[in-house]
Amino acid sequence: MSDAYERNLEALRREVESGGARPVAMDAAIAEIVATGDPRSSRDLLSLLSDSAEHDEGMFSLIHAAEACDNDAYVSALLSVFPQLVSSAPRWASVILMRVLNSGSTQSEMVRQLRGAPDSVKGAVSEMCRRINEVSPQFLSKTIPVTLASA
Repeated sequence: MSDAYERNLEALRREVESGGARPVAMDAAIAEIVATGDPRSSRDLLSLLSDSAEHDEGMFSLIHAAEACDNDAYVSALLSVFPQLVSSAPRWASVILMRVLNSGSTQSEMVRQLRGAPDSVKGAVSEMCRRINEVSPQFLSKTIPVTLASA
């Protein structure tokens, strides 16, 4: 990572942890990170999601920026951080997975990548699908293909 990328990522991390994820501050730092074109930015942005952030808008800015890349890269980035997200930010892990489930092309890409994913990733995705189904049974038809790919 370049020094500028690392500085911007650290500033973003500080904003999430101690600034409450204020939307204006988040958007400015995210724009700097995205402008670098670093292929790790989606993964790094998703890893900053926090259930304790004061401003949901700031968290959605992270998600929207991560989702901006193509499905293959986005799903790969998401799966690489998903086990950590399930334990550190389960609310946002659920939100992200529901967004994936609501996009046919992204859901298909997740199913494809899950087939070769490590067991820890499969377990985290399967567990979050179970949680989603408990709260929102209407998602069952969308979680079935993902859950099967996680088996």
